[in-house]
Amino acid sequence: MGNWWLLSASGKGLALRLAAGLEAPLEGTVRLLGVNPARVGEPAYLDLRQRVGFIFDQPALISNMSVFNNVALPLRYHTVLSESEIEAKVVAALSEWGVEGLRDRFPAQLMLGDARLVAMARAQILEPEILFLDDMLVGLDAAGLSKLRQFFERLRNKRGLTLVTSAGAPTKLFDLMDRVIFFRNGRLLAEGSPAEVLKTQEPGVLELFSV
Repeated sequence: MGNWWLLSASGKGLALRLAAGLEAPLEGTVRLLGVNPARVGEPAYLDLRQRVGFIFDQPALISNMSVFNNVALPLRYHTVLSESEIEAKVVAALSEWGVEGLRDRFPAQLMLGDARLVAMARAQILEPEILFLDDMLVGLDAAGLSKLRQFFERLRNKRGLTLVTSAGAPTKLFDLMDRVIFFRNGRLLAEGSPAEVLKTQEPGVLELFSV
């Protein structure tokens, strides 16, 4: 089973995009699955993108595509599967994430929590090795948070998946994580297992626990 990492920091969204290879650092080097994304050619970069999933805090679904076609898009772009094979995979993914009844709707017709579940189905459709999630819980009401946590717990049991997520309110996902990192203004405040981090007396971390 892959490790689950929680990142909580000022600038956490940028840090996550850097780690995922979506932006290049001004200094230093980022290596993702043994590769520097800023230094590889297009074929290798496309291969890397198939092995890594990323979900923004806003689901970024394509507005003029149905839920079904949004989830099918990576398969149509990155594979040579037939339409019948794509149909089977998409139906299974929508069912796994509990949104099979929304397949013909468009993004503007979705509640935020459901849109994030559709984005999860799309990000998982190529079975990535690493999944980056940018503060998936922001903006959710209690019902939406409860529903998304249920699916996080299911995802936690997927063998081999490494997950890196940011969170402005870290305690809402704390119990699901293997490792936790807190930093602020470029300074590392705490890093370790949830149990280790809970023992910290660092004021900046204690402030985050109160969120």
